[in-house]
Amino acid sequence: MKQTIPLTPRAEKITIISAVLLIAGVFSFSAAQLELDFLTFFARLHTISDIGRHFLTLDMTDFGEIATELFLSISIALASLAFGTAVSFVLACLGAANIAPVPLVSIVIKVFVSILRAIPSLVWILMIVASLGFGPIAGVIGLIFPTVGYLTKSFISSIEDVSPAILETMQAVGSNWFQLIFEGVLPYVSSLFLTWIAIRLESNVAESISLGMVGAGGIGTLLTKAIGSYNYGRISIIILTIFTTMVTFELLVNQFKKKLSL
Repeated sequence: MKQTIPLTPRAEKITIISAVLLIAGVFSFSAAQLELDFLTFFARLHTISDIGRHFLTLDMTDFGEIATELFLSISIALASLAFGTAVSFVLACLGAANIAPVPLVSIVIKVFVSILRAIPSLVWILMIVASLGFGPIAGVIGLIFPTVGYLTKSFISSIEDVSPAILETMQAVGSNWFQLIFEGVLPYVSSLFLTWIAIRLESNVAESISLGMVGAGGIGTLLTKAIGSYNYGRISIIILTIFTTMVTFELLVNQFKKKLSL
């Protein structure tokens, strides 16, 4: 008597069907809450080809302005990174448990950094814009907070991974706190620090561009204006410029990380 053995076990089939039904249910509930009009969406699908043709027409007029605003966005990213790196280094030296001069200060700094990391960059920039108004200064200050949060946590993690034997040896020969940092810790973590800084630079450039759309200045502001005026050709060239810039930064950061790992 022949017996047919199913390729997919019954329990696995039930799991797959249940997962599909759950996803469909969640999507249906969300769509109902958002009052999504799928009929209107499908009725307007024919306009996609027209919009696509508009986007394929690149508007190269005033490209100099786009380049200038892109440079402004990169400058915002670099300025916030430079200041944030300096602050993060000091906080990390005071906050790393293995070299902290006061244990209580280490705890306070770690809690402070956790709060900084919990608040999104967009919230910071909106608070700064509300206080100082629109412009690059708001962008720089708004990006400093997430930069400090990211780098301080990363620096602390790197410092705390330093071998205890190195620190104990230096303390045994009478090294003070500054010697412990600059002669004992930095030689072992400098390459890691540079890697964290390079990664954060890429993030800062991306965030400075996106935050420009809410008032931080730079190429993001131009993109907002182009979208508001339905200038599809200008939107296309701005998006292409942003894409090229981000790919370039990603390649440079990856190449830099490879050199550090050699």
